[in-house]
Amino acid sequence: MQNGHVRAQRVLYVVNPTAGLGASAHLGRRLAGGAGAVSSPDLEVVLVAADSFEELRRQAAAELAGERRPEALTVQGGDGMVSMGAGLGAGIEGPLGVVPSGTGNDFARAAGIERGTPAVGIERMLTALRTGTASTRSVDAMRLMVDGTEHVAVNSVNIGFYAVVNRRANELRRLPGTARYVAALLESVRHFEPLEFAVRIDGGPAESVAAEMLTVLNGSSIGGGIAVAPHAVIDDGLLDLFVVGGLPRIGLLTLFPLAMVGLHTRLPAVTFERLTSIRVLVPKGVLVYADGEELRGPGRADCTLDLRIDVGAVHLIETGTRR
Repeated sequence: MQNGHVRAQRVLYVVNPTAGLGASAHLGRRLAGGAGAVSSPDLEVVLVAADSFEELRRQAAAELAGERRPEALTVQGGDGMVSMGAGLGAGIEGPLGVVPSGTGNDFARAAGIERGTPAVGIERMLTALRTGTASTRSVDAMRLMVDGTEHVAVNSVNIGFYAVVNRRANELRRLPGTARYVAALLESVRHFEPLEFAVRIDGGPAESVAAEMLTVLNGSSIGGGIAVAPHAVIDDGLLDLFVVGGLPRIGLLTLFPLAMVGLHTRLPAVTFERLTSIRVLVPKGVLVYADGEELRGPGRADCTLDLRIDVGAVHLIETGTRR
C-alpha cells in the first residue's frame, strides 16, 4: 500500500458457499474454474471455498500463514464473512475486500458497498487490485470475549430477543432478504420473556437493565436494512448501544416495522447510548449473536461478555464511489 492506493499480485479470495442461496459457490467456481489457484500474468487469485465457517477459517488461515502470503484478502458472503475476514486480516496486516452476497449485508450497506451484483463486484475488485486503482478506508471493528473465546465483529452484536430472531432466521434459508427476518420475528415473539442484565459502560458502575433486546452496533442497521441505530457510523470511533425495554409482545411485533420507517426512536421503551466499551452479564440460556452468527447458544450458564471498539482496525478496499 502506497499513497492510499493498493496493488496486489496475489489475492486470497474466501467465499461462503451458502450465502445468497448458493450464488457465492457458483461464482467462486466460475472464478477459479474449479478450486485452488487461478493465475494470470499479473494477478494470482487463490480461492478458498468450504462447506462450513470452521473449514473456511482453517483453510484461509493456512494460506495466510504460508510462505507466499497474499497482499490482499477478499471475502464474499454476508456480515459473518466480513467479520471472519476482519479477524483473519491480521495475518497479512493488509487490506480487506468485501463482495456482498449474503442475505442481510448490513455492514456493506454501512460501508456504501454496492450490493446485489456479486459477479460485477468481484470483477471490479480484482481489476482494481490488479491495476492499482483500489484505495483503502480505515473503519472500526468490535472485539469481544464470550465464554473465554475472542471474536471480531464488524456490524452488530445482539443479546436477547434479536439473537433469537437471528437463530430462527438462519433456519429459514429459502426466504429472501428482510422477509426472512420478518418471518423469524413473527415466530420468535410468541415465547420470548423479558430479561435482566447487569451492564457496565466505559468502565463505569454496573447497572441493572431490564430489557427484551440489547444490541451494540458499529453499523446502523440489522436484518437487511432495518436502521435501528440511524446515527451510527463505522469510522467514528464510537459504538451505539440500542436497548429495548418494557415492550409487550405486540410492541416487539411493531418495533421493526416502525424502525423500517424511522419511527421507533420515538418509543419510550427505546434508548440509545454511545460508547467505546461495554461489559454485560448475560443470564443463563440467553443467546448471543454477532453479525448473524451464533456465539452463545441455548442451555449455557451465565457469562460475562466484554466488548470494545477497535478504532480503524479494518483497512477496507474501495474500488469506486460509495453508494
